[in-house]
Amino acid sequence: LDRGPVVDPEIESATGLALGYVQSGKTSSIISLIASAADQGYQLLIALLGGTNLLLDQNLDRITKTLGLDHRSDYRWVIEKNPTGRADGDRIGNWLTRGRFVIVPVLKHAGRIRQLAESLSILNLEGVPALIVDDEADQASLNVDRQNGQSATYHAISQLRDVLPQNLYVQYTATPYAPLLLEPDDHLLPEFVEFLNPGPDYIGGREFFIDHAETVVRNVPMVEEQQAAQLPADLPYSLGKALGSFIAGAALLLQSDITNAPVSMLVHSTQRNDVQDRYHFLLQRQIDDWKANADSALTADDLPELITAGRTYLVNKGATDLTNQNFLDGVQHSLAEATLWLVNSRSSIDRVDWNVAPVHILVGGNKLDRGFTVEGLTVTYMNRPPSPQIDTLEQRARAFGYRGDQLPYCQFFATSRTIQVLRDVVYTEYDLRAGLRDHLEEGGTVDQWARDIGLLLPPGTTPTRAAVVAALSHQLVGWHSLRFPDLNSDVRLQNTQLVDDLGLLTAPYVDYGRLAHRTVEVSLGEAIDRLVDPWVVRSYSPDWRHEDIVDALRRNPHQDQTVSVLLMGDPDQPRIRRWDDRLGFVNLFQGRDVRPVVGTPSYPGDRSIPDIDGEPDRVVIQIHCVQRRDKGDSFVLFAPAVYLGQRPIVTRRGI
Repeated sequence: LDRGPVVDPEIESATGLALGYVQSGKTSSIISLIASAADQGYQLLIALLGGTNLLLDQNLDRITKTLGLDHRSDYRWVIEKNPTGRADGDRIGNWLTRGRFVIVPVLKHAGRIRQLAESLSILNLEGVPALIVDDEADQASLNVDRQNGQSATYHAISQLRDVLPQNLYVQYTATPYAPLLLEPDDHLLPEFVEFLNPGPDYIGGREFFIDHAETVVRNVPMVEEQQAAQLPADLPYSLGKALGSFIAGAALLLQSDITNAPVSMLVHSTQRNDVQDRYHFLLQRQIDDWKANADSALTADDLPELITAGRTYLVNKGATDLTNQNFLDGVQHSLAEATLWLVNSRSSIDRVDWNVAPVHILVGGNKLDRGFTVEGLTVTYMNRPPSPQIDTLEQRARAFGYRGDQLPYCQFFATSRTIQVLRDVVYTEYDLRAGLRDHLEEGGTVDQWARDIGLLLPPGTTPTRAAVVAALSHQLVGWHSLRFPDLNSDVRLQNTQLVDDLGLLTAPYVDYGRLAHRTVEVSLGEAIDRLVDPWVVRSYSPDWRHEDIVDALRRNPHQDQTVSVLLMGDPDQPRIRRWDDRLGFVNLFQGRDVRPVVGTPSYPGDRSIPDIDGEPDRVVIQIHCVQRRDKGDSFVLFAPAVYLGQRPIVTRRGI
């Protein structure tokens, strides 16, 4: 269990960011952080746990059960939910005096937070360290009214921090684009970042939209993309296919092992309640029709065509098949147990009860966007037009989570343009993590990262709401490195051959200050054709968009310019670098000599050679010869890094 950020009860006020992945277990980290803070002397533990009562209760239940607060009798913990008024403040003060750890779950609503601040303002909290955990911190907490002053929730959070002399404010999110781009005088700009790593069975955007896209992604025709104000007359054919695939998958999963329950499907078509109502009705009607058909079926061949087609598709993609009779029984059971839920602001359902049935279909919109956990989700149908805001779109991916064993049953139905943006968001997400982590480990700040590095955005998108942050532009310049080289032996052999064929393994050494590296000089066109373009990249690597890099090199008007290609380390003496299982090598580049010796050559650092400072528009290629630290590998890896110069490719972002 990730213990979350390290806390220090001696601080007066600090702001941090815990950066996780969508549906990766951030709530577990929050619970761990609360427990860790209590161990380190924090008595007041405030948790802003969602903008709806549904999310607040869902998260509070997790905290209560995980910490055992519903049955333990050591008299150490107290929960005070949504305190208001002087009486609640006095009671909290009394618990603190008696040495209790007071957990204060609060709805993320300006009025609730302001009432908490007023309740605490009557207490003398000097010397009482307070932890404030803000779940989904990039949503309602930020100042969305910068032009006119402060928005209500942002102002309420400021009031709360003002009444707590010692407070550590930790923001949790998987979409940190807005918090990381705040102005330097904003008290919610993180001073530190903790990177939360998911467990080995986690399936996220990289697995869904890149590594296993051929298995998972299913197309929704553009003509079936839901228009905001248009009520569908009939169930879209692609939704029928998704429903058939879901019922088939539920039958395969539950008939083979009932402990696979619950199994769920999510239908996200629009934010409009009336359109959601219509989808709910059409789905229920289809389920009823199929149930009548299945009940009268004598063999599996008599089942509705979309269900049998769903079975064939899933089995061909790796799902475990059943006998025809068992499949028929499973479909009959799944249709009989299929329970539909309408989850929107107008529905009477406050929460989904996963225990009443093994099969669930959720129809909703914005209330399912963020923080809401859909148990056992296998099929997602999203024919809603993609949001240009990548934080909003990424948070709709409720399909992610710890379901590696169920990946053959997982299907994501969406239009091609939605899938393309979601795929590009994976690049944004990993580039952000890799670049920010390197920058912070080299001693930089979040503010410097936002000013000097920033985000690599998908075309036509924005990082977040325009009211929160200023516009960004995309410039493909500077250094780009393949941090995650393919570990496959055949791929390693192919790429090694490219290095050898260029003559780099036997090239003469050239001095670059204190260090010397093997170097060859070739034309830019030759470097592209013989090395960069044919380099085998089978999956995604942070900071390396292969096609874009090759395109940027080919668009350089000086194809005849001489390019230096350097070998950084040798196969018999590779550099040893730390390895992150999801990000690859942690900072391939060696830095400059920080304490040069007078009278002897010093090393300017990998990023500065050869003479990049003097010729900032030249192209340079480095091949880093490296081994993974603490992995016990007997092989070395070659990882290219390319300096594209300062000739940017600028795309209009419409931000």
